[in-house]
Amino acid sequence: MARFTSIASIALSLCGLFIISHAWEHLSELELESVVNNNDGAAVVAFINPSDKRSENLEIEWSLVIPGAQLPFVSVDCEANPGLCASYGMSSYPILKMLKQGKVESTYNGPRRAFAILAWVDRVQRPVVSEVSTAALEDFKKADSTTFIAYLDAGDEVSKSAFAGVAERYREEFTFGMATDEATLTAEKAAAPVVRCYKHLDDDEHELTSVSDTEALERFVKEASRPIIGELLPHNHQRFLDRGWSMVYVFAATEAERSHIRSDLKKMARGYYETLTMVTVDPLEFPDLPAKLGLDPSVLPAGAVHQLSKDRIYPYPRGRGWTSNELQTWGLDVWQGRIRPWTPPGVTTAYEDLGGRIKATQRVSMRNIPGVKIKIGGRDEL
Repeated sequence: MARFTSIASIALSLCGLFIISHAWEHLSELELESVVNNNDGAAVVAFINPSDKRSENLEIEWSLVIPGAQLPFVSVDCEANPGLCASYGMSSYPILKMLKQGKVESTYNGPRRAFAILAWVDRVQRPVVSEVSTAALEDFKKADSTTFIAYLDAGDEVSKSAFAGVAERYREEFTFGMATDEATLTAEKAAAPVVRCYKHLDDDEHELTSVSDTEALERFVKEASRPIIGELLPHNHQRFLDRGWSMVYVFAATEAERSHIRSDLKKMARGYYETLTMVTVDPLEFPDLPAKLGLDPSVLPAGAVHQLSKDRIYPYPRGRGWTSNELQTWGLDVWQGRIRPWTPPGVTTAYEDLGGRIKATQRVSMRNIPGVKIKIGGRDEL
């Protein structure tokens, strides 16, 4: 029977490990060449700059990754070996790449946390689309934080091709599976063709019936995969902006603080999932963003709402708490026009249309994708 390592088991395997000092053990060019060319499987390489704060933070997570790693995990000091790093296209640090026989198999774009890194390693070693049997189905649903399973008739080559094409484009971010046997479809009460998105950490589920429509399927993958409160990363920022709904940014200095805020605001954010895009932000990843939102980068935690439809920015008041009640009360004042948008220094603007419903620029929403059904906490929402 096929077995799949779940994201939950990865997280649990890291619990109880002490954060220990694990100095980078950097490889020379010859040593790296030996590892990536002579190793039968793959190796994960961290290209880092020791003087960079982000590399320093990654080292803590790296010390947690090593005990649970099934592959060689090695590092390169790009400050000491700029030519070597340049040969792999390095322009910023830190960057994680999976190398196989000297070639780049995958580049990691996710959060720099141990369990997320290990989940990526598992993900990219799976087939682009895994065949899923009834016996393996429940494990596969939890094999990743976001898993897509297509339930298709065995002879539906059009839907198979469309699903495989989209899976190929997003395989580094999400896990994809396909079930075509009657027993599995019957057990899941799945009327083929249908694709279901499972996000067990958020306890919600979405489905799409327009499987052969590649554009609808790709929109579904991007929207259905969005967490209730996302983590802003360079690769997903534009994707979030493209939704067109107001962005809610929350900056905090440490992952522990950001995780705490996500947990505290999750229930509130679920209620605004369709009409707001809420994200936490690591200031080290976006050093220029706070100033663009009218925030003092030295004051954390901090936050702002960017109303994309009118390009207006509302910084969250300094010193105000981050409870759901405080955030909702302030948001209501913004919505009713009692708070004026932030005006950049040197700019004079008159606001004559404050108040009223905050609209989207494009209204990108799962409700606009034909054939979408949303299930949250076990009940249908649409």
